[in-house]
This record gives sequence, structure tokens and C-alpha cells, in this order.
Amino acid sequence: MELLGLPVQSSVLVYGLLAVALLLPLAVWFISRQRSRARLQWAQYSVLSYVLTDTLEAAVLVDARGIVDFVNPAAEKILKYKLRSARGKHFSELFTLVNPVTLESMVWLNAAQGDVRPQSGHALLNASGINALQVSYTVRPFVYTDTQQPLYLLLLRDQTELYALQLRLDHLEMHDQQTMLLNSKSFESRLKVAIDQVRQHGVKHVFCLVSMDQFKLVNDTLGHSAGDVLIERISRILKEEVDPRRDVLARLGGDEFGILFQESEPAVAARATEQIRQRLESYEFEWNKTRHQVTASIAFVPLYKTLGTPNRVLSVADAACRVAKDKGGNRIHIYKPNDQEILKHRGNMVWLGRLKKAFEGGNFRLVAQPIHLLEPQAFKRPFTHYEVLIRLYDENNQPISPDEFIPAAEYYSMMPRLDRWVVRNLLQALQEITQKVPRPVFAINLSGQSLDEPDFLPFVLEEIRQAGISPAMLCFEITERVAIHNVELAQKFIETLKGLGCSFSLDDFGTGVSSFSYLKTLAVDYLKIDGSFIKDIATDSIAEAMVRSVNQVGHLMGIQVIAEYVENEQIIGILRDIGVDYGQGYGISKPLPLAEVIQRHTL
Repeated sequence: MELLGLPVQSSVLVYGLLAVALLLPLAVWFISRQRSRARLQWAQYSVLSYVLTDTLEAAVLVDARGIVDFVNPAAEKILKYKLRSARGKHFSELFTLVNPVTLESMVWLNAAQGDVRPQSGHALLNASGINALQVSYTVRPFVYTDTQQPLYLLLLRDQTELYALQLRLDHLEMHDQQTMLLNSKSFESRLKVAIDQVRQHGVKHVFCLVSMDQFKLVNDTLGHSAGDVLIERISRILKEEVDPRRDVLARLGGDEFGILFQESEPAVAARATEQIRQRLESYEFEWNKTRHQVTASIAFVPLYKTLGTPNRVLSVADAACRVAKDKGGNRIHIYKPNDQEILKHRGNMVWLGRLKKAFEGGNFRLVAQPIHLLEPQAFKRPFTHYEVLIRLYDENNQPISPDEFIPAAEYYSMMPRLDRWVVRNLLQALQEITQKVPRPVFAINLSGQSLDEPDFLPFVLEEIRQAGISPAMLCFEITERVAIHNVELAQKFIETLKGLGCSFSLDDFGTGVSSFSYLKTLAVDYLKIDGSFIKDIATDSIAEAMVRSVNQVGHLMGIQVIAEYVENEQIIGILRDIGVDYGQGYGISKPLPLAEVIQRHTL
């Protein structure tokens, strides 16, 4: 048989050769393309491995099945696997990622395959020799050129240092740095939980506020370093007295600590609180080889369902603490619903808010009440001596009696601020005075709280210097009680300002039991006899005898005497007979606006 003129066998050979001739270029092209693709993939692999070699993140490249294709040196170090050992293994043989919240294994590869965007987050890494290493991770799809199967690049960064830093920052945010106790913010969150437990489940908790009685004195007399040491030692004592497994202890302020006795019967908590009070009372703070007694006022507040928010509990405790301090300190005041002493304190709190608004709104004004010579001829002359008084006006421009707001100012230690306001505003007003003969005198009342402040005297000296007025126009009044409280401090204050030309008056004289003995140590220019003796002088022979006695002693010591509460002509006549030098009261003149008084002495 022949085909195309050739034998069949020859024809098959020819066709075979033609097929080979036709397919050979195609095969060569295909093999060449495959080799080119492999070279391209290898080049891309080489570039990728080069880039990842020096990166700080641990890099793991896996295919869609999770088989490891590449790990960089950082990953080798963390996973304890070299590249040659890791390649070809499933990633789960090298490591697992765990959700830090649920502590369940993460399906990070499945999540990456379901989204073309990079996946990132935080996880715990478990690997050979590693348990729950804090890491952040990112997963990126990666496709070589001319291939359809994606790879997935997992980048891991060790966050141990960052996590430790965050823990430290969290600790700093939640703790007082001086004592390492919980701070007020953290304590309030614990208190809120306790209040919720009381309200919802009837759990019994007790809150105690511990406020040191002598801290300000230590701070002012021994210095802030001593105050810091005292606070640290008190915190250690309190730590020893509470059960850290149950109770919560915190530093709430400068010299205040909070204790939450959790799941405790009030009687049990009361015994523990009394033990704390006794422990503090027996402690003596030693500084520069001298010992100082330390006590505390403690508010004891059982948490009732009706107390409400943490702020309400803290407010009640603050009021109870102040009641304890008002009674002399070193005691526990137990809060009870409808506590009358607490209610009185709350009335003061209302005034505290009103006083703050008064400072901000400029609602204070100064008036001056004449202190006038009683001798008949001098009595006819114009006024030249005054006591400066502060007045508060309400929103309707009506005056408010000092008897209403001064106790609140004293209660909340706002008297220094009031005294500074008076000094500054008075001295500015006195700059307008031009009269020099006779030179007017203005008496300023000073509280014991102001005298106790180390920087109050420098403040007064600086205000006098800036005002540029004659110090002879200023007379400072301090009460007998304040002077006796700290004789040395009063002496320094008096001597310093008298050295400039100021004068001094001892107010409310006659109410103290040691009046005459202390009078010898204070270089005052005036004695003001307490008004309680003056108002009854016409009907009370003992009051008249007291006035005669004070007047006689004052004159023997070269001190002029002033009588307060001079309300009528009868009292004026009796005081003249006794020989009292000055009188002050509505029988002479009511208080006058300061601006009006200043105008009288402006020529």
C-alpha cells in the first residue's frame, strides 16, 4: 500500500517527523517560558527575602494551605526554627496565635483569605519555649507574578516592652506616686461597685475617711519634706491595719485616706476603725530629733441604699470628718441619716459655693465704721479712725450679714483668701487719700488662719510696698484668742509691721482667761473691750467693773482703749466717766461705704 507515492511505513515516519518539527518549537517555547517564570519567581523571592532579612518584625510566608515557604532571621530567633527546618511545615507546627481576650486559638489565615485587605491586631504568641508573648500582627496577601495561587505574609512584632510600659502607665494612672496606694480616681470606681452591691444585693460595706489633724502644722513649721515623710509613714501604718485581701485603702488627697471595709458588719468595722485611731494617736512623728504627736479625725459611713453616688458618699464623709475636727479631732464621727451636725455642715457647704461665686463675680464690698474719740471736745471733730469691714451682696444687691458667711469661710479655711482680698482692695483705695493732718487710720481684721500662713506676712509687706501709701494709715486687728493661740507668731507679725509704722489693736479683749498676762507680751497700741461687756454696762455692775479694770490696766501700760457696741448716749456717758478713749457702734455712726470715707480725706 502506498500513500502519496510512498510506502506506508515511510509515510508514517514522514508525518512523525513533521509533527516533531511542528511541536518542537512549541515545546521549547513552553519549557523556556516555565524556566523564565521560575527565574522570575526566584528573583521575586530573592528580593522579598532580602527586604525581610533586616526588618524588625518576624516574617513568616505561608501558602493557602498554611505551609511555610519562608521565615526571616527575626522569625527564626523567636520561633527557634531555621528556614531550612521550617520550610514545608504547617505553621501550626511552629507557632499558634491566641486571642488575648478569649484565650482561644486564632484562625488568622482563614480570616486573611476571606478579605483582600491586610488584617492586623494583637495576639498572644505560643511557640517553642514561648508562652503568651505579647505581639502585634499583620497579614498581607502576596502573589508572585504570573501565578494564580496567593501566599500570605505574616508579620509579628514583639510588644513585651510596650505592654510593660503600658502596665506601668496604667499603674501610674491608678496609684498615688508618693505612697503607691490607690488614688482617688481608682478608689471612686471601687466605691461605685460597692454601692451597687449594697443597692442590688444588700451587701454590707463601710467607708471611712481618715483626715490627719496636724498635717498642715507639720508642713508649715517643719517644711514640705517633713510633710511628705509623715504621709508616707501614715500610709504604712494604715497598710498594716487593713486586710489587703478584703479591704481597699487609698490616698484621696493631701492628708486624707479612704478605707473601704468590704463585706463587713458595721460593729466589726467600727472596732477596726477605733484600732486605727488609737494606733495613730500612739504614733509620734520624729523629725530633726524632735517628736510630734499625730492624730486623725475619722468619718465612719455605713453604706446605705439611699446614699446614692460615690460623690454623695464622699461629701457625707467630708462633712462627718469636719464635725470630728470641730470637736477637737482625734475622734470618730459615725454618720447617721438626718444627722443634725451633718446638716449644719451642709448649710456651710451652700455658703462655700456662694463664696466662690462671690469672688468670681466681685460681690464683695468694703465699708468703714468710725472709731471715735469719746472726750467731749474731740467727739465734735470729724472722724479719722475707722474699722474696715467686708460686706457680701446678693443677686438683688442686698447686703448679707457677715454673721452668715464668715462662719462658713472659717469652716472651710477661706479666711486667708478673704483677708487678702480686703488688704489688697483697701490699700489700692487708700492711694487716693491726700489728707496728712490728721492722717486717717484704717483698722483691718485678720483671722488666725491668715496669721498661720507663712506667706501671709510677706504678702502684706509686698502690698504695702506696691501701694506706696504711708504704713501709719494701717492698723491691724487680731483677736485675743488668735494671739494666745500662737504668741510667738503674733509677736513676729506685730513687730515686723510696727517697724514700718503700722499700729495694732487687740480685739475682743476680756473674753480670755489669761488676758492680762498675755497682754504684757504683745506690743499693741489699742485694746478693744469685747462688746458683750459694753452692751450691758448700764445695767450690769460686773460688766462695768470689768470695763473699768481693762481700761485701768490698758492705760497703765500706755495702751489706748476702745469700746465696741456703743449703741446710745447713756453708754457713751458711762464710758466717758470711766475714761475709755474711743467708742465704736451705731450710737456713734453706722458703717459707711469706703468710697465715701475716702472722699472725705481727699483734699
